[in-house]
Amino acid sequence: MSIELVRRRAWMVYLALGVLATVLYLTTAPLKGNTFVMFGLGLSPVIAIPCAIRLHQPEAKAPWYWFAGGFLLFWLGDLYTYSYPKLTHHDTPFPSLGDGSYVAVYPALMVGLLLVVRRRAARSTDRGAIDAAILTIGLAVPSWIALIAPYLHDHSLGTAAKLVSVAYPLGDVLLLAAALRLALDGGKRGTSFHLLSSAIVLLLVTDFAYGLMTLHGTYNGQLWLDAGWVGFYVLWGAAALHPSMRILDHGRPARSALTPIRLTLLAVASLIAPTVELTHDIQRSDTDMAVVTGAAIILFGLVVARMAGLMRNQERSIERERALSRAGAALVAAGTREELDVVAITAARELAGGDVEVELRDAAMFTAMDRVAATGHTRMVVDLDPREGDASVLLLCGPTVAERAVREVLGALGTQVVLAFERAALTEDLARRKGEARFASLVKHSSDLITVLAPDATIAYQSPAIERVLGWTPEDVVGRRIDALMEQGEGSRLLRLIADGVDAPVASQTLECTLAHKDGTTRQFEVLFTNLTRDEHVGGIVLNSRDVSERKAFERQLAHQAFHDPVTGLPNRALFVERVRHAIARSRREARGIGIIFIDLDDFKIINDSLGHAAGDDVLCQMAQRLALSIRASDTAARFGGDEFAVLLEDIEGVQEAADTAERIMEAVSAPLAAAHKELALRCSLGIAIAPEDGAADADELIRDADAAMYIAKRDGKGGYRLFEPEMHEGVLQRLELRTDLQRALATDQLELFYQPVIRLEDGTISGVEALLRWNHPERGMVGPDQFIPLAEESGLIVPIGRWVLREGCREGRRLMESLPTDRPVSLAINLSLKQLQHSDIVTDVREALEESGLPPSQLTLEITESVLMADTDLAVQRLAELKALGIKLALDDFGTGYSSLSYLSKFPVDVLKMDRSFLQEGASPQAADLANAVVALGSTLSLEVVAEGIEMPEQWKTLRDLGCELGQGFYFAHPMNAEAARAFLAEGRAGELLTGLPVGDDAP
Repeated sequence: MSIELVRRRAWMVYLALGVLATVLYLTTAPLKGNTFVMFGLGLSPVIAIPCAIRLHQPEAKAPWYWFAGGFLLFWLGDLYTYSYPKLTHHDTPFPSLGDGSYVAVYPALMVGLLLVVRRRAARSTDRGAIDAAILTIGLAVPSWIALIAPYLHDHSLGTAAKLVSVAYPLGDVLLLAAALRLALDGGKRGTSFHLLSSAIVLLLVTDFAYGLMTLHGTYNGQLWLDAGWVGFYVLWGAAALHPSMRILDHGRPARSALTPIRLTLLAVASLIAPTVELTHDIQRSDTDMAVVTGAAIILFGLVVARMAGLMRNQERSIERERALSRAGAALVAAGTREELDVVAITAARELAGGDVEVELRDAAMFTAMDRVAATGHTRMVVDLDPREGDASVLLLCGPTVAERAVREVLGALGTQVVLAFERAALTEDLARRKGEARFASLVKHSSDLITVLAPDATIAYQSPAIERVLGWTPEDVVGRRIDALMEQGEGSRLLRLIADGVDAPVASQTLECTLAHKDGTTRQFEVLFTNLTRDEHVGGIVLNSRDVSERKAFERQLAHQAFHDPVTGLPNRALFVERVRHAIARSRREARGIGIIFIDLDDFKIINDSLGHAAGDDVLCQMAQRLALSIRASDTAARFGGDEFAVLLEDIEGVQEAADTAERIMEAVSAPLAAAHKELALRCSLGIAIAPEDGAADADELIRDADAAMYIAKRDGKGGYRLFEPEMHEGVLQRLELRTDLQRALATDQLELFYQPVIRLEDGTISGVEALLRWNHPERGMVGPDQFIPLAEESGLIVPIGRWVLREGCREGRRLMESLPTDRPVSLAINLSLKQLQHSDIVTDVREALEESGLPPSQLTLEITESVLMADTDLAVQRLAELKALGIKLALDDFGTGYSSLSYLSKFPVDVLKMDRSFLQEGASPQAADLANAVVALGSTLSLEVVAEGIEMPEQWKTLRDLGCELGQGFYFAHPMNAEAARAFLAEGRAGELLTGLPVGDDAP
């Protein structure tokens, strides 16, 4: 059960259990009159009050602790009084300790009540102390006569007995005073308040009855008196447990100073004493005194009635003042005349009260006859005639209008309404003047020109901003025609709009025009044309002109940037394509030939990588200038992006003219140039596409064809040009398809490694294998590396493919090495591309491949080509040193065909030289054989292993063996084979004569 539920339900459970226990105590044996039940009920509020304090946490806890102390004293008195006879078998003496405990209850409860009263009075505007005193004194009279006086005059009682006997009713009177003070203050009255009040009333009634019965000797332990005291216990405990006990000490504003009920109670309490005296006079047959007492009672009643009338009038007067004050506040809050009218009618109805009809009329429509008809005893006319604004008349009809006080307050209301009307008029006028001043200031300082034209197009008004924008003063242009300020030929459209709009309804249109500055320059404006000839405040055509010269210039700049290359200033791809479309359309009409030359700078990336992009941009700008000088003025040169350019040739006679232009471009490009303080020599590859005579090709197709021809020129050796042929397009499409399929090959396990043995030429034993990559295409079959490796290089896929080759090669290579029946050193060779070596993760990839496979680093040889060493020498040296630190070997592949030099061999940490197969091809020149001999001798001199590639005939094997070449590989020994065939081959441990029955393939990497 939640704590909140306990707070809400505890008092009900306690009250229900208390009622049940009381009923059992009064009616059901053996609990009827049971002392222990009485003790339990008496102890219950002592326990309930502290629990309630802990449960509800009131702001003021002290009063409740006093209440708990009072009930504890009451319980102790019960404990003594009811236990004494049972323990001593004698009647309880009077007075006794129990009586002392009972008497002490009243001060404790009274202190707690007074603490509550003080806190409630501090938070309330009501002051009921005098009223409580009147009621207490009046109600104390019967107690004095019935209880206190008899005990005081009873000479049979001792002093202690008299004091105790008097203390009981006197305590009740004091408790009554505190309770009345609590009941008559302005505090909040929740359920806890009513339960507490009921408990006090029940205690006072029970004590009064007990006192009378004791005085007359009729008390003999009646249970119904116990029921009164038990009710006092239970109701006070329930008041403590109710949640509203937290606000018992909270005050509230008093609603009325003297209500009819309170006045009646005060009057009755005041008449108790004279009524008792009158009764005694009648009983004593003292007629004179009875008349005097009766007259006093009557006079007191009349005075009270008179005072009550005065109080009612005073309250009504105060209420009218409050209503008038509320009306004044509402009038101040109202902002418009309509709102003021509503407030006036509502306030008049509230002030007049009763069934009063209220109407507000326009004074101009209210005639003298209407005024005579509206004048009477129950009618009233209130004139509302402000100094500024329209006058009104407030008409009221009803019985309360006849009262003088009502008429006076309605007159005061009329004065307030008039003042409110004047304030609203002044506010409206002030707002209008501020608005006009604001508008004038805005027009004066606006950057826009505001012009009002007469129907004949002459300027009737011109804002002062024209002097700041165009240099003219308003006086210079007023009276002149608007077209006099416009460039020749631009005023016709505006004049047509003026002519068409004079008789047309209000309309707005936007146009652009050029206006002349006083210094002779021109400015571009965006003009909003609005026809306000029928507007009585304007009576003309309004032109709102905004200077858009800077915006137009910016738009032109953006347009230029959108269609021109930011580096070279040449047209970009978008503008070039658009010009090609126009040229094709013109050629179809005029039967003139057009062509496109697509240009790509060869090896431009090396310049960016080695000299930086700033030098690359400088080279591009120089190439653009040379390109522009190499073509005719009617042709268009453009930059497509990167190192690609294109030229549109118009009005050409045929292919030869395009070829001549291509040669001029090649010659211009090949001339030496300077960039980054270095002299460079560039070459370019060109593709030429000529539009067919039937005009069937579109711009995109023509550009695509030139691009395809350029690619073929670059593939065939660079530094040349090719004319497009239809077969080229098919090759490009095939290349594109292969590039797309290659992206899926790695993910779908289409790549496979083949292995070609490396043989010791002296005895034919196996020295190792070289891993060669193949692509098992699902449709094309086995695709050689010469077809897809360049595509992988271009697309960047070579890095993930190379990483796979390293891991797969090392894993399978370890198994192959273990299958060799020899203890001599063996090795696995894997090729590395340029992009792999330049990639930052290459060292990590090699290390992880070795660790995952368990292949010793000394058995791995990485092969690189001489082109790798030329791209970025410093980076290559750094990468190779890091790889060499892993413990692997490095081989220089295709040695002798590129930029080989002794300086490279001394700079790069290579261990193996792989002699290019071209030295051994059939028909090679004697010089090639001599070079082979030199390569072998060089390897011996530098302590490098030399591996001869491409051995296909026994004569080649014998020659190389005689030259002292130690290692070789080629078809004569074995073709590249898959892993399973390679394991079978290596298991023999030796190569025989020309082997057959093995998978055939190229041995190129």
